[in-house]
Amino acid sequence: MGGDETKNDKIFTREHEGVTWVDVRVPDSTTFAELEERYHLHPIHLTESVQKVQHNQVEREDDYLFLALHFPVFEPHTDKIFSGQIGVFLGKDFLITVHAEASASLQNLWNDSERAPEHYYAQGSAYLLYALISNLLGSIAGMTELVEGEMDEIENLVFENSTSDAMRIGKLRQKIVRLKRLIGPKRALLEDLAEEIGDFSHKDISKYYGNNVKMVDRLWEVIEESQETIEIYKDADFTTSTERTNSILAILTLVFTFTIPVTVVGTLYGMNVLLPGGDLAGSWSFMGRYTTFIILVVVSAAVAGGMYFYFRRKKWFR
Repeated sequence: MGGDETKNDKIFTREHEGVTWVDVRVPDSTTFAELEERYHLHPIHLTESVQKVQHNQVEREDDYLFLALHFPVFEPHTDKIFSGQIGVFLGKDFLITVHAEASASLQNLWNDSERAPEHYYAQGSAYLLYALISNLLGSIAGMTELVEGEMDEIENLVFENSTSDAMRIGKLRQKIVRLKRLIGPKRALLEDLAEEIGDFSHKDISKYYGNNVKMVDRLWEVIEESQETIEIYKDADFTTSTERTNSILAILTLVFTFTIPVTVVGTLYGMNVLLPGGDLAGSWSFMGRYTTFIILVVVSAAVAGGMYFYFRRKKWFR
């Protein structure tokens, strides 16, 4: 089996039983020119292989098939999922992968193909592409499992505690949307590829690609269900938060309402006018020095009490 030696330090090559895998990492214009000359690749396809584009179909040329595969990249420090891209060129006896971001799935397959070349290369370049797609789908499946685990945690938080979980729900919704954007385009792409691959490779490996189609359909169902569920959690959290806010506002409103009588009385007696029991007219003293104060407190309390029982009778609060 051929090694990784190459004049260009961005191009890594492996060869076994007439099948060559060329892995191009962080390419530049010189690298693209070399690939174009050596494998007769279209320059537009080379450029698109590192551009963030969503290919929904397989593009067929005379000597190769071109497609772009996207894979998830999880950043722990931001707790977010981003999308990486691999441009893939499939020839009769070669597979070229071009990418600017590191992919754990691609690297694992690269290492496995070195340990067991007979498994990956013996069935041709088309089988090697199948294995690559299967690994990428496996990485997406791993992300969906993480999402489902977070959803179980959020379910307990939403329905069992009294605090808002809007921030955590929002982050999980973002992950689900990113995964959905990864999975969605692959459905049409892999169906297209499953139809094209037999005619292009002249080998009966359509069943392998059919398995990839089934897997991406299952992932789509999982992520669709996850999105529906997280929307239910969002609505439940919003309802709980709204009820909690309404309860607080109701208490504050009652406190303000019950202080209206004493506020009105205090305002009247704070005016510089003659009022019964006021300083200008002479304070009442038949119950002692604080007669006027006691009467005002009793009157205010009586009015507030009357309001309280009226509100209870109207069932404006419990």
